[in-house]
Amino acid sequence: MMKKEELKQLALRIGNVPPGYESNVEEYQEDEVLFWWEDKNDPEAGIMVELEPDGKLKYLSRPAFRTDLAPLLETDIEERMRAFLETHRPGALAEFELEKKSSVNDGDVRYSYVQMAYGLPLPLTGFYVDLAVTGEVTGFSYQGKADDLLRPGTIADKREASAHFVKQIEAELLFTVLHQSVYVQGDDKPHLVYEIVSPTRPISADLKEENEEIEEYEELEHNTRPYVSISRPEPEAEKMSINDMIGLHDGFYKDRESDLGDGCIGIAWRREKTKSAREDKSFESLFKERNEHVLKTRYDKESGRLTGVMSFIQEEGEPVFSEEECHHMAIRFLFAMFPEADQYFRVQYDEGENAGLTYKACSGGVDLRFGEGRICVSKKTGLVTFYMPPEIDPKELENIDPVPSLTMEEAKDAIRRAIKAELAWDRFYDDGSCGKVYRLVYKPVFPRFIEAHTGEAIMSLIG
Repeated sequence: MMKKEELKQLALRIGNVPPGYESNVEEYQEDEVLFWWEDKNDPEAGIMVELEPDGKLKYLSRPAFRTDLAPLLETDIEERMRAFLETHRPGALAEFELEKKSSVNDGDVRYSYVQMAYGLPLPLTGFYVDLAVTGEVTGFSYQGKADDLLRPGTIADKREASAHFVKQIEAELLFTVLHQSVYVQGDDKPHLVYEIVSPTRPISADLKEENEEIEEYEELEHNTRPYVSISRPEPEAEKMSINDMIGLHDGFYKDRESDLGDGCIGIAWRREKTKSAREDKSFESLFKERNEHVLKTRYDKESGRLTGVMSFIQEEGEPVFSEEECHHMAIRFLFAMFPEADQYFRVQYDEGENAGLTYKACSGGVDLRFGEGRICVSKKTGLVTFYMPPEIDPKELENIDPVPSLTMEEAKDAIRRAIKAELAWDRFYDDGSCGKVYRLVYKPVFPRFIEAHTGEAIMSLIG
């Protein structure tokens, strides 16, 4: 066990923290120690180091500073990686096997190592190291080894496993966006697809479950509140802007702005004289300092369109608006964001301290995957305190025929032709322990979707 100051000095060396950086978080827990430094001129370029109490490195994230250097040869980059590991995780290279080398974070090289057993990788074990092409280490995460492996006495034939999965096939028709970063056939456009909803659950490698009637996931309690159609509200006597509806007015100032990725920026707004001093350098105090009395908004970079609201402003007093009035205000806001909302959305009215609604997008009677959004309205102020839109504007679905060219049975036949079973290690959570336990299973491998007009099988790039 190292002393706090020793751990801090070690983290400073590992993070190679420049003099201009300020300490943001120092959190000492029983099983881990976390440090985070920030460049006040560039909040996106933070440095985070997580150590075990004995000083072993668990996690590192930092930018590459020596961008003026020439790129190294691949062999030299690998040599830097090995030297880093022998310094901060001695012996790790001998305990784990190289799973893959890939490109991440705008050109960084990632070396991913994993624990193997019976020739198969164990997910969420091992470690990865990220290096810039100049040889600087920019990322590291250590997951460690499995605590126990559960292997059945017999392994069923792969054809039997495939037959088990084939007889369970179910699919659902919907719209979805096929992102290039997620799907092999992705084009970042919406498509009408059949989504495979069953089978998704692996089965023990001997094809015997302790109780085949027990589902892996508990069914959610049946929600009796229906989704209903909506009508355009009557014109208000006093026309309100979107900023009026969320309470963003001249009394607020911009506390900070950040690039959220995916073409969005986030802004934190405060009223004057509401920022309090931090009590300590824990994550809890940082969260409190950054969120207390704050109104957060998110905008699309190109259009400037509002794409999210979350208010952390606590208002005093008793509720003055009824649920019905809050529902009306939520509908008004929905039409302000989507002027043709009645053509695309059905809503489910919510109850509680902040009344509002959940809304679901559809086109031609077909739902949009990730097409649910939510609006909450404060009963105390009548202001929108939370807004989450669907993944895309449902108007983008207008040019896609909602009537599929393939029937459901044709889609299921396409899935049957493509599905196969593979042996794999799966994390086991039913043994009551807190350890990392794995069991050997057959998992179904199949297309994520079948394109409902072309019949193309859409495969995932992610596992």
